[in-house]
Amino acid sequence: MAHDKIKAAARRRMAQTGESYAAARREVIREFQTAGRSNPPGEQPAAQPERFAISYDDMGPISTWADTLLGGGPAGGRIEVDATELRLRMADFKVDVPRTSVRRAARSSRQTKGTIGVHSKGGSWLANGSANGLVAITIDPPCHTQRSPSTLFRRATVSELIVSLEDPDGFIAAVQHGRDDLLSA
Repeated sequence: MAHDKIKAAARRRMAQTGESYAAARREVIREFQTAGRSNPPGEQPAAQPERFAISYDDMGPISTWADTLLGGGPAGGRIEVDATELRLRMADFKVDVPRTSVRRAARSSRQTKGTIGVHSKGGSWLANGSANGLVAITIDPPCHTQRSPSTLFRRATVSELIVSLEDPDGFIAAVQHGRDDLLSA
């Protein structure tokens, strides 16, 4: 892909997602490389990933503003599902989970007790802007986060993600699509 095409695609992505130019460019290049590996010559490119918005119903205006500055907030907080991967983006927290590692996706009854943001305990990560619409995703084998302030600049282990979503049932259906081996209950 030529530099001018990468630049144009990155600017389109910036307009759609609100990401910085550098982040949008990285994602465009990664998507291009993934499409190149998965599509033999003459075949159609892979479908665009399904995007599900993070729910920010319980987050106050100051926290939402701060989250937006870090690339999250209602405009940037999301989880994407495609044929090979789940990608969670919430402010500076980023994790990519291979679809083959997802063992379970179901509604969560976890009580967040007013906790908003990104928190972890022993490989279980809570990424929420609301106490509603929580979905638990069990991951085995565990994957790792990208380095960020949320992870104290370390690659942290992720064996479970609990995420607050605007459309939790749609997300669960998208994750289970084509995977009869997943448990949802």
